[in-house]
Amino acid sequence: MPDYPTMTATEAIRHAKDVSGMTAEEIAAAAGIRPAAVRRYLAMDSDDYFPGLDKIPALCRAMHNDVLLQWLQAQISSKKRVEQATSRAEVLTAAARAAASLGDVQRTLANTEGSGITPFRARELRSLLQDVVLDCQHLQDMLLELASASDITEAEPLFSLRQEPATTPWWKKIFQR
Repeated sequence: MPDYPTMTATEAIRHAKDVSGMTAEEIAAAAGIRPAAVRRYLAMDSDDYFPGLDKIPALCRAMHNDVLLQWLQAQISSKKRVEQATSRAEVLTAAARAAASLGDVQRTLANTEGSGITPFRARELRSLLQDVVLDCQHLQDMLLELASASDITEAEPLFSLRQEPATTPWWKKIFQR
């Protein structure tokens, strides 16, 4: 089963083509699209040329599969509501998770020193990098409401949960004399 939520649009189009067993020219003829456009959709040189929403049903009909629709559904349903941060500690914890995910990437890269990056390791690295992206996105989403406020009158700043002592600490009393 393909991992639709983490696939790029180009990977989804290439997968749909592979499932169909058709050539780019056959897909173009069946979908009523220029062959050059279909070849650009399939190109991995990442020029960000993807079919518009109006072309996706035609491509699905032409390739006799619904891979692109499944990919779109995965992209739409993968967003979850994230609770807003209520303290500095929550933000620090989320940042630590993102840093730990990046550490996993670095550790995996360090393990490839002798053998190089094999196709298996490349897939593993892509998965780990997706974890980094998701952890960073989660952190961004936690701060959305606070970042949307124009100033401090619209939103309270996030403080540590630990309350500052109301009285002067004992050591300050000694050194103030």
